[in-house]
Amino acid sequence: MGAAALAPPRPAPGCARGEPVSRGTPSPPAPLAVELRLRRAGLDIQAQFRVAPGHVCALVGRPGSGKTALMQCAAGLIPAQSGRVSVGTDVLYDSPTGLNSPPESRRFAWVDGRGLLFPHMNVRRNLEYGYKRAAAPRHQIDYESVLDWLDLKSLLALWPHQLAPAQRQRVALARALLSMPSALFLRDPLGQVPTHEQPALLELLGEMRTRFRLPTVFMSPRIDEAIRLADDVVILHEGRVASAGPLARVLSDVSLSTFLEGVHAGCVLEGRVSQHDIEWLLTEVDVAGQRVTIPALLQAEGKRVRLKIRARDINIHREALPDSSISNQLRGRITQVMLAGNNGAYGAVAVELHRLLDLHDSNPPPAEAVVWSLLTRRTIEQMGLAPGQDCHVSFKAMAVTVAPRA
Repeated sequence: MGAAALAPPRPAPGCARGEPVSRGTPSPPAPLAVELRLRRAGLDIQAQFRVAPGHVCALVGRPGSGKTALMQCAAGLIPAQSGRVSVGTDVLYDSPTGLNSPPESRRFAWVDGRGLLFPHMNVRRNLEYGYKRAAAPRHQIDYESVLDWLDLKSLLALWPHQLAPAQRQRVALARALLSMPSALFLRDPLGQVPTHEQPALLELLGEMRTRFRLPTVFMSPRIDEAIRLADDVVILHEGRVASAGPLARVLSDVSLSTFLEGVHAGCVLEGRVSQHDIEWLLTEVDVAGQRVTIPALLQAEGKRVRLKIRARDINIHREALPDSSISNQLRGRITQVMLAGNNGAYGAVAVELHRLLDLHDSNPPPAEAVVWSLLTRRTIEQMGLAPGQDCHVSFKAMAVTVAPRA
C-alpha cells in the first residue's frame, strides 16, 4: 500500500520529466461521506462519518476497534457488506445499486507511517509518478509550490533508502498531494518518525488543511496528534460509533474515557492567544472570554490554540480562592454530575464555563466550553454538588498542555 493514490493509471502521454501535465479547469474539493458495514477479524463494523473540504476527521479508539479496517474499506481496499461512499455528487460505492468503483477510480491518497516509496525510483521520479497520474483533477495543486513547501528540492536525486524517516514522510506526502486526490487518508503518518522531528511534520500537516482544503481522514494511536490536527472526531468501540462530532466537545466528555485514555481523560478547550508576559515567561489564552494562564508559548497573539487539561487536575470551588498558588480560576455552572455507582470511589462533574463577551471583539471565542473534574464521591456529596449551581474551577498553569491550530 503506497503513499500515492491507491493504484496507478497510465501516465499522461508526452509528459517530459518534471514537466506539468495540462490539467484543464479544476473542480473545487467536495465533502467525503462514508457509511459502511463490514466484517473483519471477527469484528462486525458499522460506522458513518462525513468530512467537509479543508477539515480533518480523526478516527480514535482502542486497538482493535475497527479504525484501520474502516479506512481501508472506504478506500476500496477490502470489501464491504453494505453501505455507501461518495465525494460530493460522485458515488463511489453503493450496495443497493451494486456500484463498487475500484481503488484507483476512487482517487483517494493514502499515507501511512512507513512512507512507502518505489525503491527503484529516486525522489524526483516518485514525485513525478504521483503528478502524472492526476488525469482528472478535482482541484489544482502546483508541482513547484509543493516541492518548495515541503523543502524537497535538495532531495530529488536521492533514493528512498538514503532518506531519513522524516524526509521519507515528506516525500510520501508530496507524492500523495501531487496526485490531486479527492480525499486524503493519513494512517499514523508519524509512527516511524523520531520524536524530536515530529513537531515540524505536525506543523506541515496542520498547514495542509487550509493550503489544499482536502477532506482528510486521520488515524493515530497518539491522541495528542488528533487534538493538534482534527476538526471532528469519531470514537469507535468494538466496531460501533460511540460518539462523533466536533473534537473539543467529544474529547471533553469523560464519560467516554473507557474508549480512550482512562485516567488521563480530560477536556479540550478552544482558545486564542491574548498576550504574553515576557517577565514571568507566561502566556494568557482567551477561553470563552475568560483568561487562562499557561507557560510561555511561542505563538503570536491572536493565534488559535487548543488546551488539554486532565480531569484529575481540575478542582471545583464554591467561591474564588484568595491568595492561592493556583493560576487559573474560571467561572462556570455545573451541568452534570456522574457517579460511578452507589459504591464507587469517584465521580465526574461537568462545568460549562461562563462566556464573558467582549463587544469590541470581532473574532469571539467558541460559544461552548465545558470542563470535567474527577472528584471523590465523598467530596461530591459533602459539597452537595448538583446541576445548576454556579462555581469556580481551578487548575495550575503547569497542568495545561497546548496544541497550536493551523
